[in-house]
Amino acid sequence: MKNKLWIIILIMGIALTISLVYSVIVSHKKANGDHTITTTSIIEMTATTVTIKNTLSGTGVINYLPKNTFEQDTANASQQENNVSSTENNSSSEVNEVVKSYQIILSVDDKDVNKIIKDQETEISVKNNENSFQYKGKVIDINKESNNKSTIKIEVLNPDNNIQEKMEALCTLVLEKAENVVALPIEAVQTDEANQKYVDIVLDDGTTKKININTGISDDYYVEITSGLKVGDRVQIIKSSTTVVENKKNKE
Repeated sequence: MKNKLWIIILIMGIALTISLVYSVIVSHKKANGDHTITTTSIIEMTATTVTIKNTLSGTGVINYLPKNTFEQDTANASQQENNVSSTENNSSSEVNEVVKSYQIILSVDDKDVNKIIKDQETEISVKNNENSFQYKGKVIDINKESNNKSTIKIEVLNPDNNIQEKMEALCTLVLEKAENVVALPIEAVQTDEANQKYVDIVLDDGTTKKININTGISDDYYVEITSGLKVGDRVQIIKSSTTVVENKKNKE
């Protein structure tokens, strides 16, 4: 009987010791360690009409160069054929006028060069004396190489007196554009386990309903909704964020 009593007392002592040690550890963490705060918020967004551009940007230097396009070469060749007889009879050779334009050469990553096509619309921004000027441009040449050595040549279509050689220009190529389309902020679109995109639409009574949607192109903020929603539809998302709060004693 005494042996059993001692065993019971020993077990109780071990349990008490474990409990005390655990309490000390927890108290120590609360007193000295960081802790996190998780907040949940419900955000409502409305489908609207926007213009979305999928773009590719790069910076290059403006140069005043001859226009070595296929069309230019063909035109010159035709002109030379028409003038060949008069040239032979003329003692002084006639020099054809060299057409130049403001051009920008950009380096392009291997993964992006195949997205670019000739005559692609380009938006050009140039700074001159702290003023910013906007121009239109187009891709006139594509040089595809490996190891990120691909380049493209862009021509400025509407130069004026504010543009000069050796200026730095920010070029934005419009790879895709969808004008006046139904769109939502990207964060409003969710994807389920079957890889189907959907949103939680807000009904008139305030409840929500899952609606499958199809999407088109997107930019840094908006995504095109090609089916499933119309302008004015409200959608709801639940966002959770976790903030780590540092203990002041640790900072001291």
